[in-house]
Amino acid sequence: MQFTNLTKRLKTLLKILLISFIFIANIAFCMSQDEIDSVEVESPEKKPEFQMTKSPTGAIYRSLAIPGWGQWYVESYWKAPIFLAGALGLYGSIIYNQIEFSNYAEILDGMEKDNPEYEITLLRREYFRDNRDMSGFYLIGVYVLAAVDAYVGAHLFDFEVEENLSIGFIPHSLNPRVAVFIRF
Repeated sequence: MQFTNLTKRLKTLLKILLISFIFIANIAFCMSQDEIDSVEVESPEKKPEFQMTKSPTGAIYRSLAIPGWGQWYVESYWKAPIFLAGALGLYGSIIYNQIEFSNYAEILDGMEKDNPEYEITLLRREYFRDNRDMSGFYLIGVYVLAAVDAYVGAHLFDFEVEENLSIGFIPHSLNPRVAVFIRF
């Protein structure tokens, strides 16, 4: 009995010593980090970051305000009237179809269902409503397309296109080939 009691005490003592050693070693390791390094490391000079000439976010906001304004901002002058004309045409289509839809809706309100013209008037009202809704969806598409085009145009505004890129056909007796040449 005393032997097992002694073994338990030794095991407990060993555990306490091991935990104390780990604790003291960690404290000593942490204290070893207090020295200040006297050698300064020089960081290499940073190259100036590339600054875009045109802001992509500004181009998007301009295109969402007025279709074509973003294209004008990124100097794609020929695209601006296309987007503006598309948007204005679709606005006109929405207004026209809404007026016709309202007219046929008023006619239907005063018409009885047993009238022979009721079905035709109902179909015409639905026709103008559908055209109004489709014009609205197309208008949203014009706005999205104008915004995406302006965003891409702003990113590519500073992009340089080289004149020395060419494509040519090299005739060969065994195998015809197509090659791309870049001259420096």
